[in-house]
Amino acid sequence: MQPFYKRFSVIAGFVVLLIVLAGNCVVLRRQLSVQVQNQAWFSHAKDVLLQITQTESLLKDAETGQRGYLYTGEARYLQPYTDAVAEVGRHLQKLAEMTADNPEQASDVERLRLLAQQKLNELQVTIQMHQSGDAEGARQLVMSNAGLFTMDKIRALVNEMQTEERALESERAATYRHSVQVTVACIYLASLLAAIGAVLLAYFIVREMALREKHASAIKEREEWFRVTLTSIGDGVIATDERGCVTFVNPVAERLTGRTLAWTKGRVVNEVFPIFNELTHQPVDNPVSKVMQLGQVVGLANHTVLQHKDGHLIPIEDSAAPIRDDSGKLVGVVLVFRDATYERKSQDLLRKTEKLAAAARLAATVAHEINNPLEAVGNLIYLAKVRPEVPTAVAQDLQLAEQELERVSHITRQTLGFYRESRSPDTLDVRELVDSVLKLYSSKLTSKNIRLTRDFGDCPSVQGWSGELKQLISNLISNAADAVSMDGTMRVAVACIDSHDGKSVQVKIEDNGPGISPEHLERIFEPFFTTKKDVGTGLGLWVSKAIVERHGGTIQVQSRCDSASHGTVFSIELPCSADWRSQAARAV
Repeated sequence: MQPFYKRFSVIAGFVVLLIVLAGNCVVLRRQLSVQVQNQAWFSHAKDVLLQITQTESLLKDAETGQRGYLYTGEARYLQPYTDAVAEVGRHLQKLAEMTADNPEQASDVERLRLLAQQKLNELQVTIQMHQSGDAEGARQLVMSNAGLFTMDKIRALVNEMQTEERALESERAATYRHSVQVTVACIYLASLLAAIGAVLLAYFIVREMALREKHASAIKEREEWFRVTLTSIGDGVIATDERGCVTFVNPVAERLTGRTLAWTKGRVVNEVFPIFNELTHQPVDNPVSKVMQLGQVVGLANHTVLQHKDGHLIPIEDSAAPIRDDSGKLVGVVLVFRDATYERKSQDLLRKTEKLAAAARLAATVAHEINNPLEAVGNLIYLAKVRPEVPTAVAQDLQLAEQELERVSHITRQTLGFYRESRSPDTLDVRELVDSVLKLYSSKLTSKNIRLTRDFGDCPSVQGWSGELKQLISNLISNAADAVSMDGTMRVAVACIDSHDGKSVQVKIEDNGPGISPEHLERIFEPFFTTKKDVGTGLGLWVSKAIVERHGGTIQVQSRCDSASHGTVFSIELPCSADWRSQAARAV
């Protein structure tokens, strides 16, 4: 309630100040009217005095013109008399109008009118007598002092009228000065009240501003604390308003969505946070909408992926919770999510490990069971090979079969011994080893009319296990033969190269098959991953990589699958230095 009282006090202060200023404005307006009226009456008194003085002056001028004419007989001296006769009546009429509101003054003006008329008549008689030739009669009339007595009465009446008007002038002047003083006082009072009100309101406003700044600073500190906290969280955070429009995105959310805060702010959350089912790739209901409908915490379903701005999908786990104000009203939603790629990979790895463990147990059992039959088959092949009646070509084929049988026996021993040979490695010529594997697949290559190119350069021998390296080369050549279509091409190259650890033997197996797509290229060395739907086990390349690493080497793959060019290249590097065991140990 305190903000209401503060707001009410500010409004009341303004209203009181406005009422006082409005009242003072009314009073000031009235005083100005009185002042103007008093000024008009004061000016009126001055005008009356002026008219009285001018009337008296005109009568004096008329008498002066009469005297001049009587003494000189020249008509030009009559000009002042003529002008006075023409003007006296107008001045008297104006005096009558100006004093009509004052009966005493109106009576005095009427008396002055009679005396003026009497004087003018006396002047007219003397002038007419002089003009008719009775100059002496005119002079005797003037010397009779009748005109003098009339003029004295006029002067006395004029003095009386001026005295009375001056008294009115003084009274009106005092009234005018008083009205001016009252007006000035009203102006000072209004200014004082406005100044006091302005000072009080300024003080109140400044105090409120200081309090607001203090509160704003506290709020800003809290907001900064929350911002830093949300920014520092390792999970992605997206906050929305009550309409589902984004108001905040932390850096982790920016990285996972690929969209910046500046771009996302104000947009609908579905645009910023597009999620789909990982298996069906169908859109998933956004949890923000569910929170706004249910008003409670909502979690994402399993197998949910977030679509990054560049299009790739990220497995996520998240939950959304409502944001409520002090009154419990829902004012927004906060969405917290994290990248579940590592967990998914860990789960996949655990499942694959379990599969491998089961496969290892099964393989060990199978290897143990087939070991004795393999020895029997080997003995039979040996007996067949040493018979003198066996043709040379058949003997060579039996020798190759014996070598392959030995490789199968070696694989069973590897399985039983967890890929750890008890005997020492041999010194091997990689070119002969590769060539022997190519002979085994010559019929398969011929059946598909695959053109094979051999590019064998001079290279030193390597240390290793013949059976494992044959299995490695066999897996790669078999995969290339399967990938190449009819009338395709393959190239197998062996060369000596310089590596950072010394000399190495490089084996390249190239084909012009359809290539490997980028999404599969990253997973080809994973166990049980295969693109051969019906015939592949997904273990060949995984085993091959393990063999290469056991020999301290590296295996790389490059592939193209566009319309312009396509094909795959597997490149193997095997060290031929004396310290190959240390390299193998580092690789393992």
